[in-house]
Amino acid sequence: MSSETVAVGSVSSARQRLDKVCRGLALVGGVALVIIMVVIMGSVVGAQFGYPILGDTEIVDQLTGILVFAFLPYCHLHGGNVMVDFFTRPLPRRANHFLDSFMNVAFALVAAVITWRLMVGGVSAYTRDNRSMFLNLPEWMVYAAGSVACVLWIAVILFVAWEHGMRAAGRSAGSATDAHTFG
Repeated sequence: MSSETVAVGSVSSARQRLDKVCRGLALVGGVALVIIMVVIMGSVVGAQFGYPILGDTEIVDQLTGILVFAFLPYCHLHGGNVMVDFFTRPLPRRANHFLDSFMNVAFALVAAVITWRLMVGGVSAYTRDNRSMFLNLPEWMVYAAGSVACVLWIAVILFVAWEHGMRAAGRSAGSATDAHTFG
């Protein structure tokens, strides 16, 4: 077995492990979304009978904060982001892979700033003991969940950048799908 075959297999294995973690986190986001729908429906129906759910907006607010960040790593790993390739479509595949790699590294920097600010906000919410008005839910937990999801998101972005960098260099990165390849 050649060293390139081993490298391709290990990259594929790494992508599969990363996909498994991202799917698990997306499942957490899906559960949060279902809970949000149940809370909203329960509050609306309950309000018709004079029994709305107290703090329903707090529950929805906090779970929305979690679910948004829970879907980002999976979406990025599978190329679910909006892409505008009008100008780059005619370029050769290797050039597109180089551009994708470069832009993913730049995007990782943006995600790192978002993660940093989430962590700063979470520490502030924890030290100030910020809590929701009716249910007294601690706000720092949402920041913590978002920060963990963002760290995974950064890892995914850098992994995708590395895959495109390998393809730009003319070596296969071994991913199962080439979701970011143009034309």
